[in-house]
Amino acid sequence: MSETYEFVLGSVEADVVGQALGVDVRRFPLRLRNTTTDPARRVRLTAIVGQRLAERGLSTGTALHPSLRTTFGLFADFRVSVAISGVDGFGSDIAVLALTDGAQALGVTQHAGADELLFSLFSDDELVEVLSGVLPQMPPAPGSTVTVRGRVTEHATAWDARKAAERAEDEEETSAFGNLEVVGTVDAPRPQRRGYRMGDEDRLRLALSGRRLGGGHITVDGRGDTGSQSLSWLDTEEGRYLVHAERSQGECVATYEPAGRAEVARAIRETLARAY
Repeated sequence: MSETYEFVLGSVEADVVGQALGVDVRRFPLRLRNTTTDPARRVRLTAIVGQRLAERGLSTGTALHPSLRTTFGLFADFRVSVAISGVDGFGSDIAVLALTDGAQALGVTQHAGADELLFSLFSDDELVEVLSGVLPQMPPAPGSTVTVRGRVTEHATAWDARKAAERAEDEEETSAFGNLEVVGTVDAPRPQRRGYRMGDEDRLRLALSGRRLGGGHITVDGRGDTGSQSLSWLDTEEGRYLVHAERSQGECVATYEPAGRAEVARAIRETLARAY
């Protein structure tokens, strides 16, 4: 039977509790401050954190609240993890981590610029609804699914690949594309002739040539044979696209799927099913 419980910890508090329980809570996309490695200072810091937890009813004496133990236990023994990272229409970071053992699920939210982490325990049955609700409200882009192909820049060495990835991370506009360069899809459509009916590819070009209102990645890791799975979302003035990208032999195949809340939920549900 799953638990439902919410509490807030500062990143240092979370790190201290995690270390006390023998689990590592430093997982992407959460941002945790560094703590001291000096043993004496560590003891004092642990005492301070213990006192703060007791004041908030999260511990009694030397015993942690049972829901805290459940929470940190999931960091050590989960079946599927989901990381959602990106930016919203205001340029604020989105950072959510979810873990589940198949029955009990945990969501950890860190708001833009904040040190605090919101921990939420809930049933695994609610996981798809919770995850799809992380993305800002946005209607689907018009039209139907479009698939485009383009070249992928090959890097001669691992160092070149790493530096290219670092440069890509600094470019928020391209973050929704998984650092892929899809060629020939961002030109604005030609002036429309009388009687001209815009096709789905032209709608996509129009959307990509306009202002972007946010986007990001949903990365799922599980025990299945699929390894890490990732899909992206891109919010434009025309609406939202889910972006499914694959690389093969120097080529990128990117599928742009107009997606509202229902389509996002379906894509997450299918990805989770493969991860289990």
